[in-house]
Amino acid sequence: MLSHPIPPSHSPSLAGIDKKDQDFRAEYARMREELERLLSAPVKDFERIDTLVDELERVQLAFKGQHGVKGNNPNE
Repeated sequence: MLSHPIPPSHSPSLAGIDKKDQDFRAEYARMREELERLLSAPVKDFERIDTLVDELERVQLAFKGQHGVKGNNPNE
């Protein structure tokens, strides 16, 4: 299992939806598990991996945006 905090954002399925933190966290955790599975597969589906990484970024940015954080610098 990948060991990163769960800081969700906004995948296409989350677009335009006001989510609660736990909804973002659940979606982010689900996608992280899928990414881990894809990365450990003997034959890699790189197209799906790339898409999933982009979705994870959107979920993370939406979560951060909901809390007034922009970008990767917590001092912004």
